[in-house]
Amino acid sequence: MIVIYHCYGAAHSSVLSAAIHLGYLPEDRIPKIEEILKIQYFDRSSTGEIGIPFYYGSDSSGNMIYCQGMGGLDGVIKQLLKDVMGEYNIPEESVITVNSLKKVNILVRIGGFLSRKLGLIFPGRLIAAFGLKLGYRRFLKTVSTVKMNIS
Repeated sequence: MIVIYHCYGAAHSSVLSAAIHLGYLPEDRIPKIEEILKIQYFDRSSTGEIGIPFYYGSDSSGNMIYCQGMGGLDGVIKQLLKDVMGEYNIPEESVITVNSLKKVNILVRIGGFLSRKLGLIFPGRLIAAFGLKLGYRRFLKTVSTVKMNIS
């Protein structure tokens, strides 16, 4: 199975969700901001990478976990993915896309804008991480549901 966690730019919520899924972040407590900041790829993607999925790792069941930024083109990119899968005879049910952007709060949006759009990386990154920490339980619930549905 392939799981693609996606958000706007593959910098914050999708990376956090993938890290939870793979056990890089705890499921039994809310992590410290420092733990969130240390996640591989956190707040590191560029605008030019939107639309390109990147492999984050495989879970204990062998499912491949990806992150992807979709900008504002979720529908277009998902249709492209379906078309490519059809071209290569990959069954649609073997890929799950999970919109993690729906779980972000205003702090994550502000932090992401400051960091990724305005280049104010230090304050933006901290604000985004703080926002993710505040909403962490929502991400845990989403990841838990995904894991339950693919096992």
